[in-house]
Amino acid sequence: MKQENALLLAVVAGVLTMATVGLLAYRLASQSGLPSGDSIPPALRAAPQPTPEQAQAEVDAIMALTLDDLDGHRQALAQWRGKVLVVNYWASWCKPCVEEMPALSRLQERYAAQGVQFVGIGIDEVDNMRRFVKATPVTYPLLVGPREASETPGLQVKALPYTVVIGRDGRFASSRLGRLDEEKLQPILDRLIAP
Repeated sequence: MKQENALLLAVVAGVLTMATVGLLAYRLASQSGLPSGDSIPPALRAAPQPTPEQAQAEVDAIMALTLDDLDGHRQALAQWRGKVLVVNYWASWCKPCVEEMPALSRLQERYAAQGVQFVGIGIDEVDNMRRFVKATPVTYPLLVGPREASETPGLQVKALPYTVVIGRDGRFASSRLGRLDEEKLQPILDRLIAP
């Protein structure tokens, strides 16, 4: 009987201890004054912009890439030299990536005749990318990137989605870490295609 009482007492003490720790953690988090993720100002959420030298090194690294398309054919990004190039790093499992792709497809259709080319580089398994494209058609080429985007020297892909915009002259124009919508990208494209 004493063992049963001791066991019951130990279980009750354990439950009370866990409840106390949980309550303290909740109170600490709620009183810390830290804003929720939704209330953090965009300027604090945005990745720091690279220096001009870092940005150009990144563009040069991108333009030097030769990657497989979804059919296994090698594609050099240099084939689009002389166009405004929008390179979007994405993955089928990345919700913001998938959410922005319809807007990127619309912009590809709208700006193609003006010398703008979008290219998606998937940091994903090729089979996942193929399944995604069957369910969600994309109007621009998709290439299979290295499993780890950081494997490409000079490239600063830290998270997905990540988009780099390159001018016709092969110079860095803009980059964005996180979801990119039409309203933010359209003025950049308009500026780059202007005579």
